[in-house]
Amino acid sequence: MPEDHPSRLARLRTRFSLLDSDGDGRLQVEDFGLLAQRVIDALAASPARFPRPDPHLISAKATDLLQGCRIYWQGLVTMTGSGDGVVTFEDYAAAIPDDAHFDHYAQPYVRALASLADWNEDGQVERADFLACMTAIGFAEPHVERIYAELSFDGAIATEAWKAAIRDFYLSATADTPGQLLVGHRSA
Repeated sequence: MPEDHPSRLARLRTRFSLLDSDGDGRLQVEDFGLLAQRVIDALAASPARFPRPDPHLISAKATDLLQGCRIYWQGLVTMTGSGDGVVTFEDYAAAIPDDAHFDHYAQPYVRALASLADWNEDGQVERADFLACMTAIGFAEPHVERIYAELSFDGAIATEAWKAAIRDFYLSATADTPGQLLVGHRSA
């Protein structure tokens, strides 16, 4: 594991824990399908979704999220050289992505996540949808509320601001990122 800033290592541990959807201490392709399904189910039930959006639009966005999760998984396997389809924390921590890797493999997931949460396609994610999405990923609600307060403006979070914050959470080597508020605060 490379020597790294403590905040980045803490974010690595948090991300790994959140991606390990079945909690077995290893990342496998199934974890990413579980993650996507939890988010899809949570956003479909979000109180902000009334009246219900067009089911075809939601279905297309859900498909995009599932595909984004598959691409993200492929990137992890590529980055870690995992020939057995299993990524351990040590593998994950040793293979810190750069900007190009993030853009190619993680950005499809990030775009699909923001798009699904922005159900009315106005470029904004309302509080209820942000909370539903982030708690479905596995973050504790009080910490998600803090991030919402930091990123929101005029009652919603701009999808571009959220995507930028996710990028910083993954790539920044410093603690000066809004996502640092989420570190180690997984929901029970």
